[in-house]
Amino acid sequence: MHLLDGSFISGVTPYVDIDSVMKHPLWGSHLLLNNEDAVIRGHKDYIKAGADFLTTITYQASIGGFQKYLNLDYDQSFELIKKSVIICRQAITEENVERNIQVMGSVGPYGASLRDCSEYNGNYIDTINLKELYDWHKPRIQALVEAGVDVMLFETIPSVIEATILLSILTEFPNQKACLSFSCKDGNHLSHGETFSSAVEMFWSNDYRKQLIAIGMNCMHPKFITPLLMSVKTKNVNFITYPNGGGIWDIAKDCYDDTQIYKVSIDDLNIWNKKGLKIFGGCCKTDAIEIARLRSLIDDLHL
Repeated sequence: MHLLDGSFISGVTPYVDIDSVMKHPLWGSHLLLNNEDAVIRGHKDYIKAGADFLTTITYQASIGGFQKYLNLDYDQSFELIKKSVIICRQAITEENVERNIQVMGSVGPYGASLRDCSEYNGNYIDTINLKELYDWHKPRIQALVEAGVDVMLFETIPSVIEATILLSILTEFPNQKACLSFSCKDGNHLSHGETFSSAVEMFWSNDYRKQLIAIGMNCMHPKFITPLLMSVKTKNVNFITYPNGGGIWDIAKDCYDDTQIYKVSIDDLNIWNKKGLKIFGGCCKTDAIEIARLRSLIDDLHL
């Protein structure tokens, strides 16, 4: 089992005014332009904690977003997305650890750019022009591929339709490997309503499988992981999952409900490992300290 890093926001918290970052419409990706040093330091903390994969800070990055909120032109925006991979590589080089660390290129859902929590319901997919959605995602993916990312990470994807568009773009880069991670609203369904098991069967059993190294879910309470994994009947699936580390996002109050914190145990990892979990890490509210704890659990798992 390989260890993914944690929340980028949690990673840079010691090095920035986190309130201003959280309030910024680009939710951290603007730091690629405004505070490169903080980004590198955040990545280095996750390397020190034992992560096998670093994630670029491009979840909220898009050409249009950079043009609107950073006053960049198209080419500058494209290059800034590519820079996210270069920064990860720089952090890896400077830390100079012996283990192999790979870079995952984060591609968040269109709903995240709407800044209305619609990545947790996917309702926009019912009204958006799918050609526009393709055109919005394509340059983000192309930039990360051109920058030499090891694995693409399509994450917090709320619907099968958006996943299909992302994977169709991926086929235009046939040598690029990827992980597909869904946003799920309970122990059985994607946020948009499709069952997780049917989504896994759909994408793991066709030609997309040639480029996918793992499929799974992220940004949800850890209590949903076991039922979601157990709902899948498709054989020999490689799973990825990285749950929230600090409660559940309360949409009504626009904050985290930290009364529901759940600490993943080695017993949890053992169950998930037997079901095929290959990549595990943390999403929102997961910091380097927690990633170091998970590193220890994973190492103990292999004794």
